[in-house]
Amino acid sequence: MIKQTLNQAWTMMKQHKLFTGIYIAGTSVSISIIMILFIVIYINVGNIYPEYHRDDILVSIREIHKTPKKKFETNYFNLDFIETLQREAKQMKAIAVYDIYSSLQKLPITVDGNNVEVDEKVIFVNDGWWQVFDYNFVDGKGFTEKEMHEDVAVISESLAMQLFASTKVAGKEIKLNGRYYRIIGVVQDATRCTPYSYGKIWLTIYNPFASINSYPVHTDGKNSKKFFKLYARAHDGKREALLNEIESIFNRYYQPSEEIFDYEMDITNYWQAAFFLEKDESVWDALKTYFYIILAVLFIPALNLGGMISSRMKGRMVEIGVRRAYGATGRQILAQVLCENMLLTLLGAVAGLLLSYVVVYTFSYRMTTLIESHIGIGYTAEAGNQLSAEMLLNPTIFLCALLMSALLNIASALVPTLLALRKDIIQSLYHKR
Repeated sequence: MIKQTLNQAWTMMKQHKLFTGIYIAGTSVSISIIMILFIVIYINVGNIYPEYHRDDILVSIREIHKTPKKKFETNYFNLDFIETLQREAKQMKAIAVYDIYSSLQKLPITVDGNNVEVDEKVIFVNDGWWQVFDYNFVDGKGFTEKEMHEDVAVISESLAMQLFASTKVAGKEIKLNGRYYRIIGVVQDATRCTPYSYGKIWLTIYNPFASINSYPVHTDGKNSKKFFKLYARAHDGKREALLNEIESIFNRYYQPSEEIFDYEMDITNYWQAAFFLEKDESVWDALKTYFYIILAVLFIPALNLGGMISSRMKGRMVEIGVRRAYGATGRQILAQVLCENMLLTLLGAVAGLLLSYVVVYTFSYRMTTLIESHIGIGYTAEAGNQLSAEMLLNPTIFLCALLMSALLNIASALVPTLLALRKDIIQSLYHKR
């Protein structure tokens, strides 16, 4: 039965080439627009290298101080609060600490007495960085708690190739701003589409060039400096519990004073941070605009294709009448028409999927900034030029394409077919007489 339906659909396509071409072209454009949006959304919130645990990651950027007269923000946190979290947070699997101020600088690199031009910022992190973000180490490992006070470095494989023409360089030394560092690990390159974890060279937060050696980063009353950003990874499925736990610890740690009326912690889920949402905002607040776009992109082509199918159904009224006269039910005829259109829609979906990849690669930077997201923060147009295969060739993307195909097929073919089936067999048989 299925084979017969497919053969009949294929014959119909060859007999009506203009209709087939217009149908596939219209479907492909619609699907490609939808897929571009899905790809961009997935890049922002999907689990991709090295941020495979975005579902369990909380991002905390700042603390907010409120006084009776005004509200002001103090970015980042001091080291004492971070150490308190590490001791008391039971639902936390690991915490990544990022020295935001020191990581803005670029340090000259020297290898074997030769200066190497490397236009990359040095990133200062703690040992928990390698537990929150799942880097693939092609050589060595990340620094441990015991190595936090040593002159050690982790570099990316592309930087290793640039400096040594090899990725097997664990144990070798580089010289940064006049100080020698032992390379203990080489990681697979991340892309600028994952800006929280992107980097080329990592040092510890206790490095001589880090904030801890330049400013008082421990609690010091009014002069306390707060330069650290936090990424907390919860145990599997414990994200909400960890969120409540961290807020409870924060409230105990920061007690209101006479001058400062209240403290508030700005901590959000990963997807909320990606779309610049507040912690009380939902997924709908981030995606409702794009949901309306998807509905419009589906509705308009479905309306046009529905008109084309309705016109073609008039030419098939005799065929429908003959089939019904020989005992075919309305459900069987409806299933046949939907299958025929599904074949056309699937061909259009494949073409649209390929077209979406071409558009994303061609206009990659524009595509990755379609949604107001964290991708563009502090990075250049190179962000969109580093789309990895897993960002595009993903089962979720293909599933979305199939779902959109099914919706477009049902929306465009269902109503015209039902209207045709409402006519009597006699009317159908005499339609052209």
